[in-house]
Amino acid sequence: MKLTSIASLCILCSSGSVFAGPFENCPSKAFLMQDSVAKLYGIDLVSAKATTIAASLTREGAANTSSVNAVGFNYKDQYMYGYSKQSPGSVVQIGDDYNMTELDVTGLPDTNFYVGDIQVTGTGASQEAFYFVYTPKFGLYKIPLNDDLTQTINSIHYTDSENWNLNIFDFAFHPNSNLLYAMESNGNLHEINVDNATTTLITQLDTSGDSGAFGAAYFDVNGQFYASNNKSGKIHKIDLSVSPVVGYTPTAVVFTSGPKSGQNDGARCAIAEVKVTDNSIDFGDAPNGYATTLADSGPRHLYDPNDDGQNLVYLGASVDGENINTAADLAAEPIDNSDDGVAFVTDFVGGQTTQVIVTASQNSYLYAWVDWNQDQVFSSDEVALDKVAINAGDNSLLIAVPETTLEGNTWARFRVTDGTEASNISATGGVSGGEVEDYEITTYASDAYPSESDWVTLSYEDKWPFAGDYDFNDLVTHFRSTRYKENGAIVGYRIEGEIVGVGATYHNGFAVRLYDQINASTQRRVARSEVDEANISFSIDGVAQENSPLEANRSDAIIIVMEDVWDYVQKNSGCQYFRTEANCQNGSKVTFSVTIPLLAPKALADSPANVLDPFIFASNDHFHGEFMNNVDKRGWEVHLKNRAPTEAFAQSLYNVSGSDDASNPAGNTYFQTASGLPWAMEIGSAWQHPIENIDITNAYSKFAAFATSAGKNSITWYSEPQLSKVITSGAQ
Repeated sequence: MKLTSIASLCILCSSGSVFAGPFENCPSKAFLMQDSVAKLYGIDLVSAKATTIAASLTREGAANTSSVNAVGFNYKDQYMYGYSKQSPGSVVQIGDDYNMTELDVTGLPDTNFYVGDIQVTGTGASQEAFYFVYTPKFGLYKIPLNDDLTQTINSIHYTDSENWNLNIFDFAFHPNSNLLYAMESNGNLHEINVDNATTTLITQLDTSGDSGAFGAAYFDVNGQFYASNNKSGKIHKIDLSVSPVVGYTPTAVVFTSGPKSGQNDGARCAIAEVKVTDNSIDFGDAPNGYATTLADSGPRHLYDPNDDGQNLVYLGASVDGENINTAADLAAEPIDNSDDGVAFVTDFVGGQTTQVIVTASQNSYLYAWVDWNQDQVFSSDEVALDKVAINAGDNSLLIAVPETTLEGNTWARFRVTDGTEASNISATGGVSGGEVEDYEITTYASDAYPSESDWVTLSYEDKWPFAGDYDFNDLVTHFRSTRYKENGAIVGYRIEGEIVGVGATYHNGFAVRLYDQINASTQRRVARSEVDEANISFSIDGVAQENSPLEANRSDAIIIVMEDVWDYVQKNSGCQYFRTEANCQNGSKVTFSVTIPLLAPKALADSPANVLDPFIFASNDHFHGEFMNNVDKRGWEVHLKNRAPTEAFAQSLYNVSGSDDASNPAGNTYFQTASGLPWAMEIGSAWQHPIENIDITNAYSKFAAFATSAGKNSITWYSEPQLSKVITSGAQ
């Protein structure tokens, strides 16, 4: 019901001023007054759509030439009020024709008021309205709006309010408690009681990095407070449904990205509801825990349903809208049939990079979030894509999956805009144009060894079973292994690395046998038949390999990374070896990557340690010592100390005459000398390997103590090299 005061019925008043008619009803839109010569906009708080209501205002029938500040909406008489700076500065009433009529108000200081709002008290016939204005230097003033507004109105100054020192640029009255609320530039939220002239600092709000003035403040009928930042245009929403604020700490969320301005002042009918009223707004679909509804400042995009599609920015083939005001609305319409713009090419696996194909209607900007920790919040550290420029049509994009991601079902949110919004958008809040699409996805956890971003170094001697030069650079590779998990079971493996040194005269291959460490004493090999061979992904130096790396005719799953390492590395000119000689240190490393899915999940091992078995083997058709003349070359292998050889190993090699090897299969000891020195090592970092023909015990003086003590002594031996005896340039 519209309420009309006696003053609003006055058409021709004794002062000669003509009063315009009141606004027809209590509008849902917020009024925003901007610019040094006042322009009036209507802001739909739901969609962020700004409509020019009056490109210019008039004052007493003549053109207005100044700003108008301290505006407030009086829902008692349906007029706006403000303070016009145009000389002489005065309080003005603004009606539905946007003509400003001066009020004769006494007792105000000669200054420009830029903070103001209307307080309406009482009900029915006893309802009263008061216009409040504030400026830090002079304080708070109260202007009654209840009698004949053509007569002189005496303002009331609040004693000592000039000492409040509030750095505020607008305030708004709560529709129920009639307390004033205001936010300073630093986010400090203040509660002002005009009945006893007191101010209370409630809290300092996190306003998403916004700085500068919050020049427009509004309330809705549910006690939600909105503060618009001049600099960014973001409208922050603060739940003040409990007022006065007692017993809890309010927080701010970005509700809408509105227009920014150097000069900003706002007003709104405080008893009007903020809600979606048509189907021209697209919402997300994630469950309501993800702040999807309007009540939770959910993500939403305004579009023109009458547009022919040529100017709309959206994902996939189309965009449509919904009325998602509440959780009940979301439950009634949980699926958006227009969510078809994102295709997932690869799985979301912890520590890896996944590929998505995003289809856009126009050149635009894309944002994405994934709830990696499954707490039903798209937090600031879960941003997957941040204002990435995309083209009309299909776009191939990569998303880095954190190694800490949990396994299971979760949600991803994608938002596309034309880039004209005031600033980068968040996972919630409204903007004009674009679309939001939410997808339920499955994420997979992983165990990475040593971690998703670090290497171990594998270093091999290829003279086994003879000691040889013991320089541990016949093959040096950085290495990392990952186990992919789903529902507490292993669903696949990934091995990756880079060849950093080859100091071998012999030709060697590099391979990895898959097995799980069930516990400290029991190993369980992965059978070849358990591997999903058709879906193995295999690349060397970034080039996809057509051949399957899964070794044929084996019962165990053995991945042949390189049949002959010398086929892939490139020696520098004048060098005999690859990155193992003093003047040959800078050859390009050779990278490799193999992802091995399993046909069915396997029970998870106890430990996330390196449970794979990397080894070298003799390449076919190449000499590998006289002792191998009558032995199948593939039968020669070197593994890490006390790792048993594969089924392909030639058992006769344990009995080679003059051997330095002290392997004892019956005692589970393999590939070590009588004093405990190995032929293969794993070093827990990217390592500087010895120069050609430099014995490792000379390059690293503490190595022997480490090896012969079974790793109990000098455990950091690898961090103390003789620098003149190791490869230093480009070794890492």
